[in-house]
Amino acid sequence: MLTRKERIQNDKRKKMKARGMTAASTVFAAVIASAGFSASAKEAQALTGFYKVKQGDTLYKISRDHDMTVKELKAVNNLKSDKIQPGQKLEVRIERHTEDSFETAVYTVVPGDTLWGIAKRYRMSVNELKTLNKLKRDMVLINQKLTIKGDISRTKAVITGAADNFTVEFKNGDDYFTLKVPYGTATSYQKMSGKEILVVYKDDALINIQ
Repeated sequence: MLTRKERIQNDKRKKMKARGMTAASTVFAAVIASAGFSASAKEAQALTGFYKVKQGDTLYKISRDHDMTVKELKAVNNLKSDKIQPGQKLEVRIERHTEDSFETAVYTVVPGDTLWGIAKRYRMSVNELKTLNKLKRDMVLINQKLTIKGDISRTKAVITGAADNFTVEFKNGDDYFTLKVPYGTATSYQKMSGKEILVVYKDDALINIQ
C-alpha cells in the first residue's frame, strides 16, 4: 500500500502530464484557428490526444469519430494528401470546450490572500478576475466572495488530511487526489479528516467544500 507521500508524488506526476496535454491542446486550437476552419472566437481550447491508425481507417472516418473535419485533421497533422498508413499516429481532438460551457463557483477570501495569488491559483488573469467580480481595485478583503470562472469540477470525496502547508489530500472511492489551498490553511482540513464532503475545484486548486 502506498504511503501518503508516494500518493502525492504520483498525483503530481499525473498533473504535470495533464498540463503538458493542455499546452499541446493550445497549439492544436491555434493551428485550427489560423487555418480558418471550424474553431470560433469563443472556443477556449481543444483537448487533444493521439490516435493510432488501424487497417481500413480513412481520414473521413477518423475525423468524424473525433468531431473534426478532414481539413482540420490534415492541417493539424501537416498532411499533404489523404493517404494514411496503419500504425501512423495522428493528433486528434478528444474534447472541445467553449466559453458557453464554462461554469462558475464562489471562493471566499482568507487571510493572506491577494488578488494576484487567487488569479494565479485558478489560472485566470487579474483583469479577468476583476472584470468578472466588478472590482475597481486590486485589493480583496477577508471573507469577500469572489466568482471563479472556468472548467469547474464537483465530486464527493473524503478528506484524508493535509499533505503540507498548501496541499490537501482527498479520497474518492479507491482513488486519492490532492488540491492546492491558500498557504497555511491546509492544517484546518486536517481536523476534518475522515469527513465526506462535496469538493468544488478548478484544475488542481480547491475553491470550496460543501
